[in-house]
Amino acid sequence: MPTLDEALKKISREEIIETSKRLIRVPSVTGDEKKVVHLARDIIESLGIETRLYGPEERPILTATINPEAKRLVAFNGHLDVVPPASLDAWSSDPWEPQLIGDNLTGRGSCDMKSACAVMIHVASIIKEQGLPLGVALHLVPDEEKGATHGTKLLLEEVKKGNLRRPDYVVIGEKSNLKLRVAERGGWSFKIKFKGRATHTAYARYEGINAIAKASKGVLALEKPIDKWHPWIGAPVLSVNAIQAGTAGNQVPDECTISIDRRLIPGETADTVAAEVKKALDEAGKDDPDWCWEIDAPRDKDGKWIYNPANFTDPDTELGKAFKTAVKTALGKEPELFVEWAGGTDGAYYRAAGIQTIGFGPTGEHMHGPNELVYVDTLIDQARVYLALAHHLSK
Repeated sequence: MPTLDEALKKISREEIIETSKRLIRVPSVTGDEKKVVHLARDIIESLGIETRLYGPEERPILTATINPEAKRLVAFNGHLDVVPPASLDAWSSDPWEPQLIGDNLTGRGSCDMKSACAVMIHVASIIKEQGLPLGVALHLVPDEEKGATHGTKLLLEEVKKGNLRRPDYVVIGEKSNLKLRVAERGGWSFKIKFKGRATHTAYARYEGINAIAKASKGVLALEKPIDKWHPWIGAPVLSVNAIQAGTAGNQVPDECTISIDRRLIPGETADTVAAEVKKALDEAGKDDPDWCWEIDAPRDKDGKWIYNPANFTDPDTELGKAFKTAVKTALGKEPELFVEWAGGTDGAYYRAAGIQTIGFGPTGEHMHGPNELVYVDTLIDQARVYLALAHHLSK
């Protein structure tokens, strides 16, 4: 059987950079991914790997599989859509013309996450060349930045229908600073309506009850760090992100609504969050005879709050143990868990389908902002770990 040392020697920094550049040069803002998907297909097929497209012609999903009949199948998932570059004046160079400056590769999508997709393609070519007894799939998708309805969610529907093999393990290549991302925060978006009494401004101090003033007390009671911690993911967070009140400049508002985004850690539910909100607001209004509020959020047919719980793959699962071994072998250091602030990934959908899923990606800066960049050395380390993982799973 080919050795890992032989595989690591095949990693080409130049090929990873060149493939990354080719992908970055194709603008692919969410909804306009067709051209970059076809480019990725051409690159993969040039390496002798068969591909297949799923989904509509204008927004295709690209898959490629090596050794589809192997006992185990690991899928590498990456998204090829990007967010808009925003203000071009804020960029030091053209966001669609990648620049290699020292160890930094710049451009929209360099960190999020076309360079990681380039790593996946390169690793797949090495695994094919080595003939490892492991099934390896690439899931390169659109629409990650806007909910995955036309990307990973659709792909998992194909898996459910039996049109695509279900992977035993999934690796998400999103930025994780070369740490294992085994969990992602859940989310509950809800509103709180504070009640008052409308009147003319002239009577505000003796007849009116200003709902904005009530909501202000509520915001101050809720907008603070939450004293909880989970070793796989860190702390939860609550943010008041919008406020609506008032209909006229000379009328005391009788209602003020705040919109809240609450991110959850394992063990939390919408009910536990609602109880915490009630405790905080009851305390804030304990001496206020006019204190009145209610939570407004969607419920399911059984009357339960609709929310997304935190999702995770235990680091002591088979994939978790394999990844920890791979990091030690490939990088010569103890693996660390990614316990930082970060947005969600498509890993949540694979976990919801019952598939062991772990994120492991490079380090970079300025995702979704101007002058986005990825550190090339971390792309090489990402490739090393992926190859070590593949060799471990081949045993």
